[in-house]
Amino acid sequence: MSETLTIIGPSGSTAAVSSNALNVLMKSDFQKAVEDGDAYSWSSLTYDPDANDTILAVENNSATRDLYIQEIHIQTDAAGQHVVFTASGDTMTGTAVTGTNLNRNSSNAAPATAKCDETDNAEQGATYPTRFYTGLLANDGSICYTVNGSIILPNDHHIAVDLTSAATAANVTIIGYFKDR
Repeated sequence: MSETLTIIGPSGSTAAVSSNALNVLMKSDFQKAVEDGDAYSWSSLTYDPDANDTILAVENNSATRDLYIQEIHIQTDAAGQHVVFTASGDTMTGTAVTGTNLNRNSSNAAPATAKCDETDNAEQGATYPTRFYTGLLANDGSICYTVNGSIILPNDHHIAVDLTSAATAANVTIIGYFKDR
């Protein structure tokens, strides 16, 4: 049984040293953002959506940082199609959602606007030319898209999730982080 010593460098990267190996473990951008207080979660409350309702939309309001999407969680009680899409230039309306900082020791507020039951985006119920994912969920279905920062939203762009058929209970959680351009 070998013991391991962990060394943390000035950039936050770690190295695990054992009797026969040196393993360097790089932190992901998401891990760094959590530690720096720049990662957030936005969740809609469960509600009764109509067909083509935008369950949750999150818009980047930062002029200097991009919003990187880490995960998108969708749950619904009714079988139907969901669409994950982006748009820009909209004044979002609906019920305000406050981003929860994923670092409990940070008081940073998310430079974002988030709305559940959002009703004023240009893509809602349309042809969704800017969609990322479209899929079907069964009754009481859920899905998680883990995109690891591959969806990047500049200022005044939002990501949103619609259900194209009516349900009686649905909710969405979007997890993301901000990073300088």
